[in-house]
Amino acid sequence: MTRFSIKDSFVKAKKEQRTVFIAFTCCGFVDKEDTVDILLALEGGGTDIIELGIPFSDPQADGPTIQRAHQRGVDQNISLKDVLLTVRKAREKGLNVPIVLMGYYNNFLQYDRDTTLCKDVSEAGADGFIIVDLPPEEAAGLSACAKENGLSYIPLISPTTSKERIDVINSIAHGFIYCVSLNGVTGERKELAPNLNEFIERIRDRVSEPLALGFGLSTREHFLTAGKAADAVVMGSRIIQTIENAEPANTSGRAKAVRQFCASITQP
Repeated sequence: MTRFSIKDSFVKAKKEQRTVFIAFTCCGFVDKEDTVDILLALEGGGTDIIELGIPFSDPQADGPTIQRAHQRGVDQNISLKDVLLTVRKAREKGLNVPIVLMGYYNNFLQYDRDTTLCKDVSEAGADGFIIVDLPPEEAAGLSACAKENGLSYIPLISPTTSKERIDVINSIAHGFIYCVSLNGVTGERKELAPNLNEFIERIRDRVSEPLALGFGLSTREHFLTAGKAADAVVMGSRIIQTIENAEPANTSGRAKAVRQFCASITQP
């Protein structure tokens, strides 16, 4: 099989007249040995792009479910270098979908040069970054460096982001833009936030990259509804819960549960 880029994933989905499915998991959850098999299971269930979380001790944008996943990684002392090794191993085992590293700025401070960071990330086989707490006004250098190394830099936009700031975000974004569907932290909600269409259209009028909608989405119905507005839909907390509740509670059981859940979202 051919390895897909982020752009390839959006082009392919558009050609097939469907929404891109983006799935989040945290490296090291539940155990370090699980992650490669879970990444392969995400792909096997129809995931188009994977967000791989870098464990952090204070994930302020995340709700209790993803906080538990981060803490499990922290307890195992999983570093950015461990995450890159996991990506490399997954590529060696045949993973073809894009992997976006998702973390907080402190995760990346072990690198004192953007050029070294981007080189290592690219060589490991990852495709880009989402840095949750890096203001767009401070991200131009890393965005440029990422682009030079064939990586995407993916910023976030919230419902309260001003038009002026959206313009700044558009200037540094490449790959896609992560649209946070509601104010607050990650986690499952029974109902989607109101006015999603208006939110997405307000952004689309000012940006050039595809739009992914995340936070609070967890069902096939959510996927179909949100996909009418956005180009991609992101799910994370439900994936973590699926891993957490899998039976048998071992690597193969967790991978099977993840594959089945993703297929329930992506397949009619």
